[in-house]
Amino acid sequence: MVPIEWPDPAALRVALQSIRALVVCADGVTSDTELIDLLRGRPDGIPLIVIGNDVLRRAEPNLWLPAAPKPQLFGSMLTQLLFQEESDDIAASAAPSWRRKTDMIIGNSAETQQLLHSLDQLAPSQTPVLINGESGVGKELVARALHFCGPRNKEPFIAINCAAIPETLFEAELFGYQKGAFTGAVAAHAGAFEAAHKGTLFLDEIGELPLPMQAKLLRVLETSEVQRIGSTDQRKVNFRLVTATNRELEREVKAGRFREDLYYRILVYPLRVAPLRKRPEDIPPIVTHHLSVIAARENRPALHVTPGALEKLLSYPWPGNVRELVNLLERAVLMAANRAIDAEHIIFPQTSTRDSGPIANIPLLPYKDAKQKFERDYYSLLMRTSAGNVSLAAKLGQKTRKEIYDALERLGLEATSYRDGND
Repeated sequence: MVPIEWPDPAALRVALQSIRALVVCADGVTSDTELIDLLRGRPDGIPLIVIGNDVLRRAEPNLWLPAAPKPQLFGSMLTQLLFQEESDDIAASAAPSWRRKTDMIIGNSAETQQLLHSLDQLAPSQTPVLINGESGVGKELVARALHFCGPRNKEPFIAINCAAIPETLFEAELFGYQKGAFTGAVAAHAGAFEAAHKGTLFLDEIGELPLPMQAKLLRVLETSEVQRIGSTDQRKVNFRLVTATNRELEREVKAGRFREDLYYRILVYPLRVAPLRKRPEDIPPIVTHHLSVIAARENRPALHVTPGALEKLLSYPWPGNVRELVNLLERAVLMAANRAIDAEHIIFPQTSTRDSGPIANIPLLPYKDAKQKFERDYYSLLMRTSAGNVSLAAKLGQKTRKEIYDALERLGLEATSYRDGND
């Protein structure tokens, strides 16, 4: 580290020939033209981080922080900047194959690095894996990483969300059925077990699997055979099982809601994905990545976040984890008029401050009145979120502009009244 106290242009010119990164504490620094010119003219590959006020905006820093972050977080940010270009050049030869295929697993935190290390160890094996983590942390991405790095990567990856399947359809979805097995079975259908043959079967939210289906799943895992509905033939299957849940399955076992024998069958190697609030160091690289993805998809120049926006993102607890962060970025990109996402474009969900009393205390309205109240509350929230922008409201509500205007007129709401913060 080479400390330099400005003004000392000669020392800065010498340092620029050997340093790998430049950090400027801008508090107390005035808008000095010579300093800005030297910083802007720094050699390629030397990232500039400015901490403090905005007088050095014209120096084009790679990262701008309104205040000094914690040392661990700052170290992660600096590492990300230092090795970003280098990692792009050597990724094809140095990074593990699965990390080239699943670049969505991003981060420099200790939790993420431990997860990557575990994936490097697990990917080549056939060991069943149970992924545990809160909703939105990216459990399916971890499962895909396990698949695409191992010997089964050229075979199918079949993902089933157990929470999204009606209980009466589980057996048909997993085991398949023969033509004529029941009303509506106009053709034979291979179930998920067969579809995943030689590949990977990912059962998301396995804690939602009904007890009768848990017994049948256990039987398949023990015999490697399935029988379609309406058939007497046993079909051999060979797949790697990866499961995920946001529940504590050990508690479910004690409560009698999950079979103990199945629990130990799938718990060969547990992986836990940390919530985003416990790894804030990962937020800057995740934001950078997803803004690039959004820009490429929308065919527009890449956006960046201002220091104020970044500070706001780092201070939020992210109950919805990475999924919530990505959705927020989608909205911020729509609201940003130029290439910068500022703090005003970062809008978090509003939480009710009212006390939630017993349902008996809630007045029961006639259906027509209750529907009108819901619509009014919904469109009021939609217009507040979009700051009165009807096009953005249509995008967020997945409606046409005409439908938005018709609803506002029907409910007696004015879009213009939300543009100055009034209801």
